[in-house]
Amino acid sequence: MLNKIYQKFQKIIKYKFNNFEILVIALTHKSYAIENGKKDHNERMEFLGDSILAAIVADILYSKYPYENEGKLSKLKSQIVSSYNLSIWAKDINLSDYILLGNCEMKRIEKQKNLLCDAFEAIIGGIYLDGGLEKAKRFIVNFFQHQKKITLVDYKSKLQEIVQSSSIYRGIPDYKILREIGPAHNKEFDIAVYVNGNFFGKGRGSSKKEAQQFAAKQAIENIDRFIDMNTVV
Repeated sequence: MLNKIYQKFQKIIKYKFNNFEILVIALTHKSYAIENGKKDHNERMEFLGDSILAAIVADILYSKYPYENEGKLSKLKSQIVSSYNLSIWAKDINLSDYILLGNCEMKRIEKQKNLLCDAFEAIIGGIYLDGGLEKAKRFIVNFFQHQKKITLVDYKSKLQEIVQSSSIYRGIPDYKILREIGPAHNKEFDIAVYVNGNFFGKGRGSSKKEAQQFAAKQAIENIDRFIDMNTVV
């Protein structure tokens, strides 16, 4: 039964595993392994896939943008490998339908962005182990081809520009950690941004920087309305 289901998944990702067991492990969450008395799960492959993804994305960006400096390339890479972007890629291949989860995690799959990202990275690690670096790169490049243009948006800088140019909200945006979620190796951060003590937005990310970017993005959407409401013509 599992073989038939995963045949469909392999068609979706356009890669057929030589070693079917590698695919099964890549899609096996730790919670499922524990509940079913299995030794192997996808954490090690996720670790491997994370490193391979970063290296391949860096290589692609280096070739694609020959005149950009290191700072711009780093920001582009961070945006591409962010949990937000990877969760979108994971949804593109319906990954949540194929992950083997324990009962405790099955109810939370759609809400856990990091869970999808980890499985996506495990797939990359699995393809690398099964077929080598070029096959892993081809898998990642397929997603780039659907992104006709990579647009870098630094929401933190944009928010600061808006605040400093406003006669109402002068000052520097202040970011505060609301809470940290999950174990040390797989944390998520909830961060809020305040302007002159006023709450304007919050965001969640797998790093503090990522959460700050999403908080700033929401703040921009909010602050524009407040500036319009308070601007005297």
